[in-house]
Amino acid sequence: MNAQTPESRLPASAHQFVFDPQAEPALTVDPGTVVVIETLDCFSNRLTAKSPPLRNDRDVLNHIGGRYNPVNAPIYVRGAEPGDALAVDILDIALAPRLGFAVTHVARDWAERFGGAAFADAVAPATVVAEVSQNVVKLPLAGSHVEVKAQPMIGTIGTAPGEEAAASLLYSASHGGNLDCPHVRPGATVLLPVNVPGALLSLGDVHALMGEGEVTGTALETDADVTVRIRLVKAQKLKMPRLFDGEGIGSIGCGSRTSLEDNIRAAALDLMATLQEEHGFSPGDALQAVNLFGRIIVNQAVASGANAWSSVLVRLENSDLSALPR
Repeated sequence: MNAQTPESRLPASAHQFVFDPQAEPALTVDPGTVVVIETLDCFSNRLTAKSPPLRNDRDVLNHIGGRYNPVNAPIYVRGAEPGDALAVDILDIALAPRLGFAVTHVARDWAERFGGAAFADAVAPATVVAEVSQNVVKLPLAGSHVEVKAQPMIGTIGTAPGEEAAASLLYSASHGGNLDCPHVRPGATVLLPVNVPGALLSLGDVHALMGEGEVTGTALETDADVTVRIRLVKAQKLKMPRLFDGEGIGSIGCGSRTSLEDNIRAAALDLMATLQEEHGFSPGDALQAVNLFGRIIVNQAVASGANAWSSVLVRLENSDLSALPR
């Protein structure tokens, strides 16, 4: 069978709203299997142009059924054990196969926290619906429609945590989650920690477009058919998700309830560890490589203080990496 040919398909009806070590697997696969995962959008496909005005987060939750961010019921990978890593190759993301559109929403309570009452009065509540067809987004802006190329990405991807279940809306360095990293896209490989037998992989929350930082807390959300190849890396214990693609390598700092600065520091240290483990750098050279050539991409920064909610990618481009001595 060709490596690109799907061997299994997981329907959108098989979904949950947690990463749960006790969840019953919806699918069991061998390492190397290619799977198509049908996803719902973060609103469970219930927010449409016909939805009533939704003033705040409570209105939205009541309208969509009480929970955000459905992910697929988990995939059990034979042979995966705690202390291993799961490599998820993202082969393709087909946008809006069931909806035909993508949607974003600005609630008034968010807008007021972001820019004050006058700002909220001017911009919220607002639901923006964009037609999606053949990877082109027809976006309504300024009384017209602008056609732009879609930039498909997976917002939420992770394995089961080692102990208690975690909401799919959140994330943790120990298992991944709602990373909202624009580089989690076709051509990339996400490396995830394995905390329980079988790993229990879930993903969802696909975006047609998202700016770095996701400043409203909501991207252009849509359903999708995501094609992945699931590989197993034995005896590679990770502190956080890592990302590799044809253009660079990186680490995703996604500790929950911590500051953006702490997540940047953690990701930079993990990228330095990759340079030492896989590229033969000394600790000092790894530090300077990240210091002088590293790129910091803020995936998500939608809260601060005690409720800090941030995700950051610290990245080194292959063009810089190839020029550095080992």
